[in-house]
Amino acid sequence: MFNLFKIFIVIAIYYITSYLFSHGGGLNSEGCHNNKKNSDYHCHSKKISSKKYNRKLFQYKSYSPDTDIGFYTLSKCDTNIDHVVSLKDAHDSGAGIWNNSLKEKFANDKSNHVPSCSRINSSKGASTPLYFLRKSSDGRGMEYEVKPFCSYLGIYYQVKTKYNLSFNNNNPELFSKCGLSIK
Repeated sequence: MFNLFKIFIVIAIYYITSYLFSHGGGLNSEGCHNNKKNSDYHCHSKKISSKKYNRKLFQYKSYSPDTDIGFYTLSKCDTNIDHVVSLKDAHDSGAGIWNNSLKEKFANDKSNHVPSCSRINSSKGASTPLYFLRKSSDGRGMEYEVKPFCSYLGIYYQVKTKYNLSFNNNNPELFSKCGLSIK
């Protein structure tokens, strides 16, 4: 019985240490890294943020757009400013671990703002591009065509890249249709 216990302890220690010290770390915001031993790039499951999303921490300073043409539909409407990469999407893809100053910088970065028809903005909410596209034509409410879809994806891609945010919650095939590659 005592020998069985020793064997169990040795096995447990082996698995725990191999898990803890499997490599030196250096994970990026997507939980991935280059493995120099195997010359490959791989990802580990990594919870990007354990903090609950709180919009107020981003301290967005609202302002009125200087046009009455909505970016997504290219139609005249009552407009407001939309975050192309929503604050919630940013939080879920890496911003949840940022300090409040960086969250505020992101929220007020005009490269992530477009004038949007108020109703379209409400419909989009915190959706990622695939779900935004689905919502636009799902027959469950307001139907609209996102006319400059590749321009929208281009802005989304640039903002995510600029802030080193994860693309884990996105669809690579959708981006490839616009000549963009996400990992």
